[in-house]
Amino acid sequence: MLLRILKNIFLSLVSILFICPILSLMSILFTKSADSGWVVSTLFPEYILNTLVLMVGVGSISFIFGVIPAWLTTFFSFPGSRAFEIALFFPLSIPGYIVAFVYVNTLEFSGPIQSLLREILEWSKGDYWFPEIKSLGGGILVMGFSLYPYVYILVRSSLRNVSNSVTIASTLGFSSLHSLFSVIIPSIHPSIIAGLSLVLMEVITDFGTPQFLAIDTFTTGVYRTWFLLHDKYSATVLAVVELIFIATLITTEKILQKRGISYSAINANSDYHSKRNINGTAPLIFAYIMCVLPILIGFALPIIPLTYWCIEKGFFIYEARFYSIIANSFSLSFVTALISISIAIMIGYAARKNRAISSVARLISLGYAIPNAIIAISIIIFLSKISSFITQYIVEVSLIGTVGALIYSYLFRFFAISFKAIESGLKKTPNEIEWTAYTMGHGPISTCLNVHIPLIRKSILSGFLLVFMDTIKELTATLIIRPFNFETISTRIYELVSDERYREAAPFSLMIVTIGLISTMILFKLDDGNKK
Repeated sequence: MLLRILKNIFLSLVSILFICPILSLMSILFTKSADSGWVVSTLFPEYILNTLVLMVGVGSISFIFGVIPAWLTTFFSFPGSRAFEIALFFPLSIPGYIVAFVYVNTLEFSGPIQSLLREILEWSKGDYWFPEIKSLGGGILVMGFSLYPYVYILVRSSLRNVSNSVTIASTLGFSSLHSLFSVIIPSIHPSIIAGLSLVLMEVITDFGTPQFLAIDTFTTGVYRTWFLLHDKYSATVLAVVELIFIATLITTEKILQKRGISYSAINANSDYHSKRNINGTAPLIFAYIMCVLPILIGFALPIIPLTYWCIEKGFFIYEARFYSIIANSFSLSFVTALISISIAIMIGYAARKNRAISSVARLISLGYAIPNAIIAISIIIFLSKISSFITQYIVEVSLIGTVGALIYSYLFRFFAISFKAIESGLKKTPNEIEWTAYTMGHGPISTCLNVHIPLIRKSILSGFLLVFMDTIKELTATLIIRPFNFETISTRIYELVSDERYREAAPFSLMIVTIGLISTMILFKLDDGNKK
């Protein structure tokens, strides 16, 4: 009885902590009387157009380089195919804002590329045209080749389940390309839609990449209107419209998922197939282009300048502040990941038997779809109301600008990642194991600790690493909520790049890349281990 009461109190508290910040943000629409006409007429058209163009462009690149390389490395064998299969994950380790500032520094007029061209070819400023990286086209390129791994990962997992269908198609005379478009894509379209949905949500919610590339989107608009123009009402209007935008995207994804039929389940238990060799020069060149290009643009080309600048500056040797900032990021990310995975285990385990708890879990998982800027602003408003109440009736206190508030914002945003990992692991655990534990006298808590947690340890590690990695890279909420004089790796990069001190930002950027690479390799090994 006591356990049930504590469980209900815990779930109520979690629900309140999720719902109240958003309600606090919405309340500004009803308490302020400012005129937002200038926002609608001046900012909305540009924000909507830029966001839509980015979504279409980035979505197209993610589809092409998420599906085709996954198909090539899964069903075909060619020199280097195994290395490509792993390396195609690598762009996931570099945040888009790091890729953006590297390309800005190297490709702008004063950068080394254009300077070298002018020196070799003796061009003057008006004698040639060079693509502008600070543009919508540059944003599509940078974000597309940074985000395609979301599609690649899901498609790669699904392709393992359609091998029988591909074999049958080949015996019926289908060519490889015909099988891809007629059999494989229709069979795995739920995974493609899910991956593209994640990509498009990242496009809508990203702040750092559009900011560095001078692209005005909803998220940059919310940040600029609230913190630079100090127009809270207009920023709230933008935030609400952005939330409607995201809700429409999620609803569209659900409709598309329900309308189609996935055939991958037919082969869910089939043995893994043998790969076919690629014959012919043209198909081999095509395979290398499709596999090398995303790795080159999304990972290799940004890494080379970063490594050179780090060696040039030698920051790892003598700057003590560097290690202090790393310690801040590591401790924050570790605590956030630990709390998030712990809450996910408790809620995921309880949700197995209770639909109400499952609904609460689904509700708080929607935080991943909300832009960090909106989350940060909502939490600031919510915590300011709580601080005012406590100060008025109990003791003077301020909850804003604290490490606790920062962790709160991270949990709000990244809980969905840890919960999905735990839920996936628990679904693979047979109910008979739990029933056997109960008959042997183990209660729910004992069964969870001694049976389920050891069985889903890979899922726990995956969820922990994903939250840890995303927290390390997170920029927007950290900029807004962090305590005074408290810096993380991402905020230090933002400050240095904003001051055009690109080379000084390189060591911090390379540290994020190193953490991301290690985490990505571990996740790849875990995923490969689960498939075998």
